[in-house]
This record gives sequence, C-alpha cells and structure tokens, in this order.
Amino acid sequence: MRSQLKKNPAVAALAVFLFVAAGCMPALERLEVADLQRMPQTPLAYVDEFGADQPLVPAERQQQQATLFLQHFFAPWYADGPLEETRNPFWAVEWIRENEVFGENLRAVEDGRIKKLIEQAAASRYPSLSRSAVTVRRCDLRALPTERPLFNDPRAPGQGFPFDFLQHGALEANTPLLVTHLSEDGTWVFVETPLLYGWMPVTDLAWVDEEFVDTFETGRYLALTRENLALFDTEGIFRFSAGIGTVLPLTDTEGREYEAYITVADADRQAQLRKAPIPTEAGEVFPLPLTPRRIANLADAMMGQPYGWGDLYGNRDCSGTVKDLFAPFGLWLPRNSSKQAQVGEVISLEDLTPRQREERLLQEGIPFVTLVRLPGHIMLYLGEYEGRAALLHTLWGVRTRTLAGREGRWLVGKTVITGLAPGMEQDGFFLSISALLERVESMNILGSCRTLEESTAKPAEEN
Repeated sequence: MRSQLKKNPAVAALAVFLFVAAGCMPALERLEVADLQRMPQTPLAYVDEFGADQPLVPAERQQQQATLFLQHFFAPWYADGPLEETRNPFWAVEWIRENEVFGENLRAVEDGRIKKLIEQAAASRYPSLSRSAVTVRRCDLRALPTERPLFNDPRAPGQGFPFDFLQHGALEANTPLLVTHLSEDGTWVFVETPLLYGWMPVTDLAWVDEEFVDTFETGRYLALTRENLALFDTEGIFRFSAGIGTVLPLTDTEGREYEAYITVADADRQAQLRKAPIPTEAGEVFPLPLTPRRIANLADAMMGQPYGWGDLYGNRDCSGTVKDLFAPFGLWLPRNSSKQAQVGEVISLEDLTPRQREERLLQEGIPFVTLVRLPGHIMLYLGEYEGRAALLHTLWGVRTRTLAGREGRWLVGKTVITGLAPGMEQDGFFLSISALLERVESMNILGSCRTLEESTAKPAEEN
C-alpha cells in the first residue's frame, strides 16, 4: 500500500483527504461552539430594563393558570382509577419483545434478562392497585421496574449513552401520586400523575390517607427559587434536597424564614408531615410574578448545568428545563417537548424559509415566554442579540456529518444560550453542520390565547 501511495500522488492525496474527513470529529468534539463565547451566557443580559418588571401575563390570567397548576398537581389524589394521560403504560414491554436492546455495557441484552423484566412488569394484571401516595424524595420514573438502563443500538448516531429509553422523567419530593400497579415481586410500584407515569421503588413513596391530604393542601404554597437546596426538618434532620420546580405547602410566612410541610415515611410507609424552615432567599410565595427579570433570575441558576436525558442523575433535558423554569410562576407544562409546543398561542413556521422563520420569531416572539420547537427539542426565546435570535436550551449536541458520510454529534451537553445555528462556524468542505434553524417547526407564546388545559403526560420519547 505504501509503495502505491508513493507512486501515485493523487491516491496519496485522496487517502489523506479521507482520513481527515473521517477523523475530524474527535478533534471537533473537544471544541466548544463559538456561540458560547460570542453570546453572554447569563439570561439577565437579555432583559430589556425598560420592561424588566412588567408582567408578561395579566395577573388575573396568571392566577387562573396557577389554580389550574394546583388542580393538575393534586389530581392523582382524587382519581378513582388509571389516569386518562396514561395512554400506553407497557410500551416498553412491546419494545424489548420486538427489538434488540442494549444494556449498560453497550452489548445486546440476553433473552433471560428480557424475560425477567417482562415477568416483573406483570402487564396482564394491570391495574392491580388503586391507592394514593406521595414521593418522599426526588425519584426517577422508569418504563420498566428496573434501575438498569436499556438503549437502542449505541453504534447509531444519537443512540447509546445517555439515551436510556427506560427513563420517563423525574418527580420532585412531595409530589402526589396514584399507585395503580405492583411488580411481580412487590418491590416496585407503577405510579401515575398528569405529568408522568412509570415505575419507581416502593421505598421512594409514602402512603397517604384523607386526613393527610386535608392537612397537606394548605391553600398557600411556596415555590423554591434555589437549586440543590438541602431541606431539614425543625429538629435538624436532613430529609431531601430539592430545587427549582418544587412547590411545597406553606404553613408560615412570618419572620426571616418560611415554614413548609415536607413528607417522611414511617416504619409502615405511611406518610407523616414534618415542618421545614426555608430561607426567604431560597423561595417565594407561589405563584411568582411572571416578569422577564424574575424568569431570567431563575434561569440564571440553571445555566451550565449538565444535560440529563429524562432528568437523569438529578439533571435536566430540554423539556425538563422549560417545565421546571415555569412551574414557580404557576404555568403547568407537559413533560414532553412536542406537547409543550402546543401550549399557548401556536404559530407554525414550517412553510417559511429558514431565514424567514428567524425573522418572524424576532418580529412576533415575546422574549422569555416564547418557546421554539424543532422535532425532539425545545428552546426558550430570550430576544434579539446582534441581529439574531438568542435562545436558552439544554442541548446534548449539534448534528454533524463528515464528507465520508459519518453522522455524529458535536457535544454541548449542558444548558446554554445560543443562536439558531450553533456550530456553523465549523461547516465546510470536510464537515457539514445541521443548523437548528433548518428544522424549526413552530413557536408558541405561553399565557396567550389558549389555556394550558391540554397538558398530557407522556414518556420522554422527545425531550
């Protein structure tokens, strides 16, 4: 081969060309997209001081939405059977029966393990239970009763780690639950909420009764405004950590601290209430005023956080970030990006050219309450920066394709602010970058025109 290269310079040049074209991705992945240096990475930089504290939604409408938020939140305790939003509780059983799936070692899962998972789910007995409960810590909801991940073929672009297809999402501590099914061995429960459904270990919940529910629903609530807040009860015992997106029942708003109810489980897994002091700088009375500055302040606490598919590892994906960001303001958003894109006033952009899509966003989008959707991804519009749209989103990576046809991802893996064409500075002869703008389908303005009543729980098929 070496002699052929020496004799034929053209062949040698082609070999070098293909080597560089096929091998440039590892070097590229070590770079950060230029937008992260070019654009300020704090949402506060995009707030127009002229309207920074002006409500983005009329107070009466926001209060209506907050009431609806609480109705969704407490709905599991008033259901008499499986929830309407639980459309396909055993889709994962069908998936592992019909497809080759891969485990945490990125090798195909053996038939014996597949059989045991199917037996554990006991789909033929669903629903086998109808009982109210509450989470006692932040917990992942799984598509099957196991903590072990399952992937599609990890050799395919956009598959493998971190895309564990059993991860539906996560629920914060103190979340009301309807328990409708028990695993074959009794160690896992299938729970349902209007936001998410899935499997969780029995040890992550406590059972509630009517007396508990009556006390827990105080009518006044606290929205946490700090991330990774350690919550201790009044006896100084650590109970759990929580962050933005968590809403707790208020018991006292006097003095230098708030006081809220938190839930613990007794020896029989019955729910018991404890009071927890919360610093005033770590929470505000729900719902917060929906203003650009308030949204930017909360979003600032999320910047740079690692990407977490289905909110794995205590992190968030794109729709998890959007959902949690607007929860303190009383806006109930679905867990799935495609459903989030249907909330509020929806404006289709599909029939426009890429440049026209951005122009319309700049003309009609309302900063800090406009979501922008492309298949499988959602972003928050912050406003105009240097003539282009600025967006906040939790991004795994930018699609790439080498000259040799190898598809890949230029990894970002965190919550960032970019334009609609991150990574395009590397687009060229050896590498093609897929601009987000080319795939944008719609934008929707929250709190405008339509209500949020169409929220639908769905697994994290899109995030």
